[in-house]
Amino acid sequence: MRAPDVLQDEALRRVSRADRLLMVASGKGGVGKSIISISLASTLSEMGRKVGLLDLDVHGPSIPQVFRSERLIKATKHGLEPLRMNGLELMSLGYIVRDSPVPLGGEDKMSLLKMMVALTNWSHLDYLVVDLPPGTGDEMILAIRALKRHPRSGTVLVTLPSKLSLSIVRRALDLLRDEGIRVLGIIENMSYIRCGGDIVRPFGSLALDYSSLGTQVLGSLPLEPAVEEALASGKLPHKASREVMEAVSAIASRIEVMM
Repeated sequence: MRAPDVLQDEALRRVSRADRLLMVASGKGGVGKSIISISLASTLSEMGRKVGLLDLDVHGPSIPQVFRSERLIKATKHGLEPLRMNGLELMSLGYIVRDSPVPLGGEDKMSLLKMMVALTNWSHLDYLVVDLPPGTGDEMILAIRALKRHPRSGTVLVTLPSKLSLSIVRRALDLLRDEGIRVLGIIENMSYIRCGGDIVRPFGSLALDYSSLGTQVLGSLPLEPAVEEALASGKLPHKASREVMEAVSAIASRIEVMM
C-alpha cells in the first residue's frame, strides 16, 4: 500500500483557500513568464479581486526583485506568512534566502518546492497566481502535480512568436495535457514593436502555426523597452505603457470569464 503524501495533501489544503488557481508556465526560460505572472496578478487585484502570487522558481526567483522589499518571510505556528504588498499576498524563496544561491538538486529541491506550497499560510483568496518553474523538467512536473488537484484551476503558457519557441510550447502543452492540466491558452510575449505608426514583427507572424496546437491565443504583448525602464524605477511592469496595460487587462478579463 502506498504511504500517504502528507505534504502534498497539506499543499492542496493550503492552495484551496483560493477560489481559483492560475498557473503560468513556459517551456523555456527567458520568455518573460515572471513578468506576465506579476502583471496578471496585479491586474486581477486592480479589478477588485483578492490575489496571491506564488513564485516557484527555485534558482531565479523574480518577485523580490520586482517588488523591492527588504522584509523577510516570517514563520508562525500557522506556517509561512506571505508578504502583503501592492494589494497582493506574495511568497517567493527569494524572500527566505535573499541573494544566496540554492545549491540543491534532486530530492532536496523537490522537497523544498513542496514545502513552500504546503506551508504558506494564504488567507482566503479569489485567485492564487503561480509562477511555475521554467522548462519541462522535474521542478515543473513536481509543481503541477502538487497543484493540479485544485478543483478550479487553469494554466496559461507564455511564449515568444518564434519557430524555436513554438516547438518548445508544443512539448510543454503535451506535458500539461498528459498530466491532466487544463490549458486556457497561450500568451504571446514580445510579439511586435511599435515604431511611430508602423508595427514591426521581429519574429514574423505565426498565427497559422498556433492553430495546430489545439489551443487559443489569449493575447499578444509588445516588445516594450518601457517595461525595463519601469522595473528599473520600481514600477510594476504592466504600468509601463497604456498599450501594455490594456493588453494585460484584456487577457486578465478573458481568463476570468474562462475560470
